[in-house]
Amino acid sequence: MADWKQQLATAVVYLTILGYAAASLAYWRHFLKAGQGAGRVPSLILYAALAAHTVWLVLERVSLGYLPIATAYQAISFMAWGIALAYVAIELRLVQKVFGAFIVPVAFLFQAVATASMLASPAPGELPPILRSVWFEIHVGASLFSYCAFAIAFAAGLMHVFLGHELRLKHLRFFFNRMPPLEVLEKINFHAVALGFLFLTIGLGTGAIWSLQARAGRVLLDAKEVSAVIVWLLYAANVHTRSRLGWRGQRTAIFSVVNFILLFVVFCVTSFVFGAHRF
Repeated sequence: MADWKQQLATAVVYLTILGYAAASLAYWRHFLKAGQGAGRVPSLILYAALAAHTVWLVLERVSLGYLPIATAYQAISFMAWGIALAYVAIELRLVQKVFGAFIVPVAFLFQAVATASMLASPAPGELPPILRSVWFEIHVGASLFSYCAFAIAFAAGLMHVFLGHELRLKHLRFFFNRMPPLEVLEKINFHAVALGFLFLTIGLGTGAIWSLQARAGRVLLDAKEVSAVIVWLLYAANVHTRSRLGWRGQRTAIFSVVNFILLFVVFCVTSFVFGAHRF
């Protein structure tokens, strides 16, 4: 990439992270005012940040010749983009912005980690031959999509926990006046977990196929592959306790919140501490 293109891409990255930060603050301001005031401002800021992020993805795609998902920071940035895009779809469908205060900061957190890592890492080069496989693209795409779904489940679960706590105390004030009913939050949480689990299963399956092809029939487990199986087991337990054991309400909400926190920690540790999945 020419110097001016690199500088443009870097500028767009800064605009993106600043946009997500501003959108997070705007959504929380809107949430704290119980939906009063300039309701369009948070959405407009988020749309601008999402547009900038999309421009960066396009610039990277044109420069690298492949979708920017191969390195750890690219994957995290792609998840931030997916989370923001998923939230916009939810907002347009449900015509309410309360989810923004809980989902947009997650996108900001992911993009902040990605940006910090990108600035400290060398520029990515050509895709290694081992990664030039359709199975690899499906594996990574499905896995990242599952993480985006789990982020939505995390936000809905966190909102469910806060609102449920307020209802138990019979102090129907702060969250009760700002959030949708528990039934709506539980439905969103369950469908997001189920969808994420489906795509994570696809991601693990296609990853195994790709690994066998790329490594001549050998399966060499590294830290990230082991952690992906652990995450799959955690969310399998989440789905099982609801569908088979009849768990509902706060227990499933807390389960999805804890699972996502573990997912984020495991992803960062295996990517940046152990350096797993580097080819």
